[in-house]
Amino acid sequence: MTVRVTRRRWAPGLALVVLALTGCTTLPVSGPVHTRPDPSVNATLDAPYFEPPGPTRDDNPAGIVRGFLLAMQANPPSTAVAREFLSESARSEWKPVDGTIVYDASTVEASAGAVSARLSDAHQLDARGGWVGGEAAATTTLPFSLVQEGGQWRIDNPPNALAVPSSYFSSLFVPFNLYFYDRTGTLLVPVRVYVPRGAQTATDLVRGLLAGPGEALGQIAVSAFAPHTGLDLSVVVSDAGVAEIPLGQRFSQLAPADLARAVAQLARTLRQVPGINRLRVTVAGSPLPLIGGATDISVNAGSEADPDLAQARDLVAIQNRRVVRLGTGPATPIGGPLGEPGFSLRSVALDLAGYRVAAVAGNGRRLYLAADRGSTAAKAVSPALAGATNLLRPTYDPFGGLWDIDASRGGAVVHVLDGTRDRVVAVPGISGKQVSAFTVTADGTRLVAALATGSTPTILVSPIVRSTSGAVVSVGAASAVQYSGADLGPAIDVAQNSPTTVAVLSQATKDSGRIVSLEMDGSPGDPSSATPDLVPGVLTGLVASPDTSLPVQVITSDHRLLLQGDTGEWVRAATAVLAGAYP
Repeated sequence: MTVRVTRRRWAPGLALVVLALTGCTTLPVSGPVHTRPDPSVNATLDAPYFEPPGPTRDDNPAGIVRGFLLAMQANPPSTAVAREFLSESARSEWKPVDGTIVYDASTVEASAGAVSARLSDAHQLDARGGWVGGEAAATTTLPFSLVQEGGQWRIDNPPNALAVPSSYFSSLFVPFNLYFYDRTGTLLVPVRVYVPRGAQTATDLVRGLLAGPGEALGQIAVSAFAPHTGLDLSVVVSDAGVAEIPLGQRFSQLAPADLARAVAQLARTLRQVPGINRLRVTVAGSPLPLIGGATDISVNAGSEADPDLAQARDLVAIQNRRVVRLGTGPATPIGGPLGEPGFSLRSVALDLAGYRVAAVAGNGRRLYLAADRGSTAAKAVSPALAGATNLLRPTYDPFGGLWDIDASRGGAVVHVLDGTRDRVVAVPGISGKQVSAFTVTADGTRLVAALATGSTPTILVSPIVRSTSGAVVSVGAASAVQYSGADLGPAIDVAQNSPTTVAVLSQATKDSGRIVSLEMDGSPGDPSSATPDLVPGVLTGLVASPDTSLPVQVITSDHRLLLQGDTGEWVRAATAVLAGAYP
């Protein structure tokens, strides 16, 4: 079943409610919010102070519930006042750290002795701050049971979650990524979470890592940490930028290979926090030897496991009927036969590790395969997928698999080629749909497709289940992420443009297009990407990379390659470019 998740414009109003919501740590609430945290993420910013009132004597049941909902909006964040609205037994049992409910508006209703709170346009997060996937915004009704203690009404069944309005979190929390491993244990996989600004950021992220990838990601991601590894107290960051992480005894018992992978998870996750440049792990107060025997290491350790770091900055393109590399200098033909002129091509993909090129014929009916070195003879080109009708731009996954979708009139057919062996994969929610573009994420864990229909871009995201060797076992049912803003028209192209987002290109009008960035889990993400970028011209293609240091580029119908300048204008980077992609 395909589940639709609508992108909300109040991003990033979602959060991880670990320690920050049970204590009284002051959190800054103003300033820009970015997908990559701003350097001011730990700064003390001006914040509207709010100390909610406690229960009023002789409040009726509806008034107690309204007061409870208001009390959860304390700033600095604290649940101390909220607990005053609970019965004596509920105070000790209430666990607001178990999850978060974020809503747009609340209505408290009382009838026939019962009280309920209706929370409109509500979403849920897990205890780590991760978006609970597969759930669209909906009205949530919370029933409340009240008892009398000392002649005063008190709530006896509070939900084990923090329930707050979206405006509260949009001012207090920012998006970060937790990093786990794919099923092969070789590539890092990002998981989006929302954590509070302030000194507790590093602690919250480490606690999220130790909680594991969760049941929803269990088919595609694993952790190198042993289950139930604990964090003793908090992560402390020194003035020199060293994060000291006090872990339980189970961490020191890891095998060397698992220890190295766990350290890479810590390093890649904490690298996002401004001011942290090294990390040190202690067990029972003593520093633990890490990679190479060092007791503190750079947060850049383990970068070789990060598939989102580009291995090459030059894109591969089709220009003058051959495949070339485009960088800062003149175009350079690739090696092998497809670097020679004479082929009619319309899209291309390059596998750097395997020295292989895949290109779709100009009529979309055949896929050509060749090496990017050696013989330049045309006979060195191998045709594949003969009999297709409308092949989309191909893409290689990190394990050497070549993916393509035949967007036929009868609906999408998903192909995976291992060498020259073609396998048709049934993907619930994508197979048989009218699809205009697709990609596979750099870590090989998700297939992302764009619907060719509708008045706004709709993106379908399916998990790719692999064996421990990297072979594709199956592709799971798609969840849909739809942009709910202005009428942009259907998607023309899609490409991964950060570890957790895809850029979507649409032709909004006859003479201009738009690019919008969407979180693949359907969560709100970075509000700076909520407004689409306007691109002049009739557009045919999009070029982007999960490495955010590489620019997003577009291709026009008159074969110009455009990139965005420092002041926001789109400038010509090359001409005679029919199609392009980052390797």
